[in-house]
This record gives sequence, C-alpha cells and structure tokens, in this order.
Amino acid sequence: MSGRDTSGRESWILYGVFGLALAAHFWFTTYHWTMGFMAGHEFRQSQTAIISYYIDRQNNFSLLYETPILGKPWVSILLEVPLYEWAVVGLSRLTGWPHLLAARTISLACFYLSLPALFLLLEAAVASRPRRLLVLALTLCCPVYIFYSRAFLMDSMAFMGSAWFLLGFWRTMAKRSWGWLAFTTVAGTVAALVKSATFAIWLIPAAAAGAWLLGRDLRARRGWVVPLKTLAWGLATVAVALGALRWWIKFTDPIKAAHASAYIFTSENLTLGNWGLFKFSSMFSSVVWKDLLLGWGLAIMPPWLIGFCLLAGLAAFPRARGWPLALAAVFFGAQILFPYAYAYQDYYFYSCAVFLTAAIGLLLLAVLDSKLARWAAWAVVVVPFAGLVGTYWAGGYRTQQSAVAYGDWPFMRAIRELTPPGSVIVVAGADWAAMTPYYSQRRALMIRNGLEYDNAYLDRAFNDLADEDVSAVVVFWNVRKYRPFVDKVTKRFDMTPDKPTFSHPVADIYIRRLYLKGVQTRLRDSRRYGEITVYPRPKNDPSAQAVFDVPPAVARTAFALVHPGPFRAGFEFGFDLSEIDGAAALSMHPDSDLWIRPPAGATQIKWDFGFIPLAYERAGDRTDGVDFFITGEAPGGRTREVFHRRLEPVKRPADRGVQRAAVSYRAVPGEVLHFSTRSPQSKAYDWVYCRRIEIK
Repeated sequence: MSGRDTSGRESWILYGVFGLALAAHFWFTTYHWTMGFMAGHEFRQSQTAIISYYIDRQNNFSLLYETPILGKPWVSILLEVPLYEWAVVGLSRLTGWPHLLAARTISLACFYLSLPALFLLLEAAVASRPRRLLVLALTLCCPVYIFYSRAFLMDSMAFMGSAWFLLGFWRTMAKRSWGWLAFTTVAGTVAALVKSATFAIWLIPAAAAGAWLLGRDLRARRGWVVPLKTLAWGLATVAVALGALRWWIKFTDPIKAAHASAYIFTSENLTLGNWGLFKFSSMFSSVVWKDLLLGWGLAIMPPWLIGFCLLAGLAAFPRARGWPLALAAVFFGAQILFPYAYAYQDYYFYSCAVFLTAAIGLLLLAVLDSKLARWAAWAVVVVPFAGLVGTYWAGGYRTQQSAVAYGDWPFMRAIRELTPPGSVIVVAGADWAAMTPYYSQRRALMIRNGLEYDNAYLDRAFNDLADEDVSAVVVFWNVRKYRPFVDKVTKRFDMTPDKPTFSHPVADIYIRRLYLKGVQTRLRDSRRYGEITVYPRPKNDPSAQAVFDVPPAVARTAFALVHPGPFRAGFEFGFDLSEIDGAAALSMHPDSDLWIRPPAGATQIKWDFGFIPLAYERAGDRTDGVDFFITGEAPGGRTREVFHRRLEPVKRPADRGVQRAAVSYRAVPGEVLHFSTRSPQSKAYDWVYCRRIEIK
C-alpha cells in the first residue's frame, strides 16, 4: 500500500507505540487475573468450564465428552472438538493451577501467538516492518481483544488457528510448497474443529485471494493448466479442514437430535436459529443492526467514531482505498453472514474486529504519508487509539473486570457443600446457562425456557433421571410462581412442595427429604451462605421422620462410603456429609441408623469411625461417649449383637482419632445388618462420624 520509507526516528516512534500497546494490553488483560468471576457472557464461559471439569474428573479425553447441563444422556451437546478444554486440563495438571487460571493463560497465549501471523500477513499491504507494528498496536488496544483474551472460551485458539491458516494459504499459493500446504492444513483443521464460525470468517479473505489469483491466471490466457493448478492448490488448502468439519457435524448431529432438548444445537438449528445464517430478514433487520451497533460500541469503539475513521480516511486518501475497503468488507461480511451471533453475543467480534482495526490502521499510515505537519498527523493517529482504550475503560468491560466476585452465588455454594457430590440437580427458569451446575459441581437437568409448560417433555426428561439421585431443584425468577411445574418436580423427586428448603433473592431451592434436615441445620449454623432464607418444615411433613427408604441411586451417591449401600437410613439430626482431616465422612451423631443387606457369603465387616476432635478438646462441656452397634436382624424379629463398642475419648485417649474395627462375621440367611449409634446419657457434643463401612 505504502512505498514511503520509514525514517529512523519514525521507526523508533512506531516501535515505542507498539511496545506501549503490548504492555497496556498485558496490564489490562491480567487485571484481576485470579478473580473467580468469569466476566463476559458467563453463561458461555461456564459451559466451556464445565466441559473441562468433567474431562478432568473423569479423565475422559475422548470425543464423546460430557456437557451435563440438559439432562441425560450427559453426552449430548457436542459443539466443538475439545482441543481447548484438553489444553486447559493439561496445563492445570502440569502446573497445579485451577482450571480458570489455566484457561486464561491458554487464551492469552493463543492471542499473543496470533500476532506473528498477523504481522506477516500485513506484508502484502505494508512493506515497512515498523509500520506494520502500528496496525498491530491498534488491534492490541481493541477492547474485545483485551477483555476476551482472558476468557474461559476457545475463541482465541480458533483465532490463532485461523490467522496462521490465512498466512499459510497465502504462502502456499505463492510458493506452491508442500511444506506450507501441510502447515496450512493443520492450522485450518484446528481452527475449523475448535470453532467453525470463526474459521468461516477467515475463509472469506482466503476465498477472495484465491479468486483474485485464479482471475489473474485466466486473464493471462496461458491455457487451462495454469488456472487448474491454482484451483487445485487452493482447494487443497481447505480440503482436510472442511472434510474434518463435515465429519464432525455428521458424527455429532444425530447425538444432539436424539436428545430431548439438545436438538437445538444441531448444525441446521444453529445456522438458522442461533446464527441467522443466510437469513435475509435478519441481515437487514433494523432491530438486529441496532444491537450490532451496540456491540460495536462495547467490543470496539463508538459506531460514529468507526464511521468517521473509515469514511474520512477513504474520502481523504482515494489512492489508499484498496486494502482498507477489502478488510472492512470482511468485518461487515461476518455480521451479514452470522447476524444473530454478532448482535446478541459480543464475544463473536473476536473473530472479525481485527479486520476493522487493520483497515483503520492502514488509513492511519496514509495519514502519516500525507502532507500534514508531523504533529498534526500524529494527533490524528492518536484519535482511534484513544477511542479504543476509552471504550475499554468506560464502555463496560473494565467495570465487569473490576467486579470483586467469585462467580458462585451462595445457594450454589450450599448445594456444592451440603448435598452428595455424585447427585444431580434440576434447574428451571435459567434456560441452559451453565453457571448453576458448574459452580454447584453437579450434573444438571436444566429445563430450557418454555419447556416447564411441556408435560410430555418433562415426563421424558424426568424418566431419564430414574437411576440418579436428584438432591436439589433450583427454580429461578418467575418460574417460582408456576405451581404446576413446582408441584410436579418436587413430587417426582421426593421434596416438600409447599415451601422451598431455602431461598435466595433470585431462586428457590428444594432439597430431597433425606437431606433436608441436615441441610437446614448446616445453613442455620453457618454464616457462609449469605443472602439465604431458611424455611421451617411444614407441620406433619414426612421429612421429620427419622427413617427413610434409600433408593439404589441415592445409596450410590449419598452413601459412597458404605459398601454395599444401605436400603434404609435414619438420622435424628439429619443426613450430613463433610470432610474431616482431608477425607470424606458421614455424620452419625446419635441417633443414627443404617440398614444394609450383606453380600452372600460375607465373612468380615470393616467399620472406620470416630469423634470430631472438638467434641472432646473444647473447653467446658464435652461428650460423655457414644455407643457403636452392629445388630443382626433376622426375619421374624430375631436379633443378635454382632459388634458393640463405646468410645469415651475424654476419659480414654486411645478412643481418640479414627477407630478401625474389623469384625468376623458369619451371615445368616435373610439377615439384615443394622449399624447404629446411641448415647449412653446426653447427646450433647456427641459429634461422631463414619469414614467407611465395608462388608465382604
């Protein structure tokens, strides 16, 4: 574009501008780096985060990964090949960092690794290396590349792959090199499989360049061999990437289509409903374009300033129009191609804002080449930089990034800490925003908006959870008032329908009867859970009963420390799982009872139990001891004592710490083993726990 030589002084200025922009970008992006709140479309970040969580937890690095937010089967929302999530888990395991910090590091690294590709791509328009840095400096100052380069999103990885693909495409076509073709194939395939919507945008300039090269060959009139070779090389650069993407779509679409509500994520539904692909009514909708302009003002800079920079520059420098027009066309073309995506999700501008900043940057170089006085030219150059940085600082991104928050709301923390880890939750009124299951660390059936009125869907989705322990139901916003749904879901999963167990200003939470008393006790005794209202149980509520039948799914999750799991249980002070000295423990504060059917031929019982140290170490009143019993209960009401031990840790130091009982046992046909704790006198401070029961 510009043949003007760059003077030594100007070069140093340009190096300085780039250095300042790079330093500012790093400083802005890493501000509040360790803050747990995932600012910026947290619903989408939490979806990527929950995928990473279950990949790590299950050690599942296959293509059939879980996104457990829409109910069973848990493998249902397969949107992208999880290269980004694999990288996050790998870095987390390597460094010991939490997933969020690993994700932010991967995202930022991918963005910075894109810069060399962008620098080399600019060679086609700008010969001077220092001048290319001015264009890159604009990109570094663009709000969307500051804010979302720290996000738990795969967009920066797709951006990186796409940038290197475009460079590889150009080098392949220029050099007809097999090495460059292989490189381009890898970069393009990564980009296509990580996020196809981003790769599609970068295919636009590749297709335009390929068409220009093909047209050049045809105009040269050198026969058909030369243009056919150009066409073949061009198609070869995308054949594997597009083939892999097509395979992935054909592989995943049937899985999504078969799911009760994940069918909205099939390629057909995404392109029309979510993206608005080739939908003329959306391309030219004033409502959509109003939202797009709002997106510009958040992700880039005010629309009027964008318009001024482009129109004034193109009008003032007609000889420099070519590249800026072409690059701006890609920016606008992306929004015409996927109007809904860009209108309603500002992080989508990550894929295309670079074309706009490059167009403006090339026009700034034309300003420097003009006859304006040097001070005036540099004053003009400052304007878009000020617009970009000012938009980041005052336009909303910096405010979001400055929030002192850790993501999880108190009720999510309560579910995570007070319900069994392997249990499932049902969520209504939050669509498919994955924050609740992610921060609760629970698989979830999230009822998509509107489906709470669809009884056929609800019956199917609830039936799919028949073999799961549904420990909590979370009902958001106005759905709380829709009694038919609340009554249906609480009845189905054994919860009290009249009153929630506890409430937060945005949601009501219902807890399974087995866990209800223990959860309420812990909530009342702790200040950890903030804005929570705990409701008393209704009179005559069955949850006040001491004994419950334990379904197999509940035995598998709530009683993971007990083998085999109990079929009946009772806890006077409520079911409670906690962590003691770094290991899971089941509270057995007297009176507590477990009934277990021993395996046929069992010969030994192992029972690990003990006192919480505070029960005997505290000042003042302390425990007076607890009796631990194992009783054999045979048909006809016959009983026998299999084991009995009294722990009195205040009197006997040997009774402190974990006690491990190994009991010889001979099974009696039809006999049930009853494990129980009782207080010889007072129940005060009898804080005992069970760490393991194993019958074999």
